[in-house]
Amino acid sequence: MLALGIYPERLKFSLIKPIYKSGDKSSASNYRPISLLPAFSKIFEKVIPKRLFDHLNNNVILNEHQYDFRSEVSTENASYILLNEILSALNNKQMVGGIFCDLHKAFDCINHAVLLGKMKFYGVSGKFYNLVKSYLDGRYQKVILSRNNGIESTWEKIKQGYHRDQFWDPFFSNLFKRLAKFSIHWNQNPFVCGRYQYNSN
Repeated sequence: MLALGIYPERLKFSLIKPIYKSGDKSSASNYRPISLLPAFSKIFEKVIPKRLFDHLNNNVILNEHQYDFRSEVSTENASYILLNEILSALNNKQMVGGIFCDLHKAFDCINHAVLLGKMKFYGVSGKFYNLVKSYLDGRYQKVILSRNNGIESTWEKIKQGYHRDQFWDPFFSNLFKRLAKFSIHWNQNPFVCGRYQYNSN
């Protein structure tokens, strides 16, 4: 598989088990979808994202102000740096503003073509690129509420997003949310703006 750059078709089927989180149990948005995958596929789903994430780190592609899904940094680092930026700006008589954005169900909205384009832009190519492309293409899933009562959906093709797990999340999240710090001027007054990212979910 790694040598050919082709992900086996039989490993592209996943069963979705909704796990209740909180709130109204009759609302589908209050359930977290858990993907049940073939055991053999989990081996490769651990190796492939790790290699991709190592590529991002080794080539210094990730922005220094990304704090989610990265080792040795946390909300404490983000809070400290943000507070320091605000106090420094106030001491220098600069304007300070805050915009907080919540990307609701961001993982479910990832466009495969955009993701693959970003990977190619950041140097992922050849058989490894083809392997990830093959992994994303032609995947199917169905929701199972109760196996005993036969309550389940039909198989449907995944057109965007991906099944969330501890191995793919760091790579997809950091690649898609790669942002940069910047500064602008508004009415001749310096307005300092820093982007700090952290996934609270």
